[in-house]
Parts: sequence; structure tokens; C-alpha cells
Amino acid sequence: MIEFTRRQCLYLFGAGLSAAPANTLSERWRQIAAETDGTVGAAALHLGSGQHVSLHGGERFPSASVCKLPIAMHILAMVDDGKLSRNASIDVVRQDVTRQVSEVGERWPKQPRFPLDELLLLMVAHSDNTAVETLYRIGGGAAAITARLRNWRLDGIRVDRSERECGRDAAASMPRFIADPRDTAVPDGMVQLLRRLFRGELLSVSSTARLVRILEASSTGPNRIKGLLPAGVVVAHKTGTTGTASGLNGSTNDVGVITLPHNAGQLALAVFLKGSTRDLPAREMVIARIAKAAVGQIANLQAGC
Repeated sequence: MIEFTRRQCLYLFGAGLSAAPANTLSERWRQIAAETDGTVGAAALHLGSGQHVSLHGGERFPSASVCKLPIAMHILAMVDDGKLSRNASIDVVRQDVTRQVSEVGERWPKQPRFPLDELLLLMVAHSDNTAVETLYRIGGGAAAITARLRNWRLDGIRVDRSERECGRDAAASMPRFIADPRDTAVPDGMVQLLRRLFRGELLSVSSTARLVRILEASSTGPNRIKGLLPAGVVVAHKTGTTGTASGLNGSTNDVGVITLPHNAGQLALAVFLKGSTRDLPAREMVIARIAKAAVGQIANLQAGC
């Protein structure tokens, strides 16, 4: 019996010489996707080996609040460039304020200014909708964010409208919103964004560390990627959920990096479900099952090394 060291196993895995696990995982994902309606897109990327598996990985899905992750990255890049400070006090103006999913909105106007670092935490970890409107505005809007993503050579991720504008367009016609290429992401592109973020290729060491801590503190979507994983598994993630109109949900998403048990490294995972008529618990269970299958497959491979 031939035994490999962990380093040799990871090399073979990353070189694509272990195709069976990838094929098995993609087939399992197809089975899960076939049990629901709408379209499921998923991508997994093992950060140590580079092994990549995807289902509809190049298809576009409405990002919903997943957009708050690239917006946060853009703001932190402005901090790294010296254009902003995490300690800066930021004015929240009336046009940014919403009471829907917003601690900032509930505290305004009694508190009209917020530290930039707190706005980042609330926007990403708690999906605060006033915080994202404010940071989208001070970050220069779609043009500046698009330029940043292009400069980083991150493909398949678009930020074209404010979250409020997206909400209005989705309410006007959900089928048209789902078909719109604006404000969408492809699963393959999202796991590449996560890979480069966690490897420190896009932000400074301090900004990378801060954003990872914020992602680990996310309070939204406990029944998505984390839903069926063992207690204590660390998941640094960002969720997104559009509204539902006439029984049709635009998209229900979760993207993040899972620290695998038994020192098996980290797994970037992006799961999107668009155009479903199922209720929220059913949609979240699809994401949880996709994540469980991915973690189980990788864990089994690592156990053989």
C-alpha cells in the first residue's frame, strides 16, 4: 500500500490528479439541486491545494447583500490608500437611512455620526442596510467600486446599483430582476475573491485581518453554510437574501471561508439559489446541505492523507 505525506497529497489534489472526489461532490450537489426548484449555483475552492469544484459556477446570480463584502473591501482599500481612516466619524445623511434591517437607522437621528469601523462591522456582520447605503455613497458608488474590482482583476462580480435601488427594481418585477446581469456574481468568481482576500493579496495585513474578524462575527444566516456543520467549526461568511414577490424569491445566498476540522485547511464556498418558490427554511436547507457535502468530501480526502 502506497502512503502519501500530507504535502504530497495536497499537491496531487491541487494538480487535479484526484478527480474522483471532485466528480463525486459535483454529482452530490446535482442531486441536492434537483430536489428543489429554481437554480442552484455553487463553487468550492480548497485554499491550500487549489482543488476546485463547481455547479453552474459561471452562471450569474443576484448578489443581494453579498455585495456588502466587495463594498467593504473597497472601503478598506481606501483606508489602505490613506483616503479614509477606520477611526473617522462618518455622517449618515437622511437619504441613506432605512429602518429595515438597520441598527444604524434605529439609532439615527439621535446619533447622526458613526465611526467608519463600526459601520463596516454593522454592514457585513449584521447586514445593516443604512450602513451599506452610507459606505456605498462615500466610496464613490458603482463607478469607483467597479474600477476597484477591475483593477484587482476580479471577474464575474458586479456592483451597479445601491441596495435600495436593487430592492425597488426587484419589487417592480422579480423575473426581470433575476434576469438582469447587474448586481450579480458567479460562484466561481466569488470563491476566487475569497481566496485572494484570505491570502492577503488585495488588502493590507491589518485590513485583511479586520475584515476576516468581521466575517467570522456574522450573525445572519446561521442555518445556511453553518447550518449542518459540526458545532465550533469557524465560518467567516456573508449572506444575501432578496425579497419575494408573488411567491418568487430572487436569490438566497451565502459565501465564505470554512476552517476545516482536523487541520485540513480552509475551504472557500459560495452557494446561490435563484428563482425559487420555496419558503426560507427550505432554501436555507439547500445551502446547508451543499456546505455539508463539500466539507464532508474534503474531510474524507484529508483523512486519507
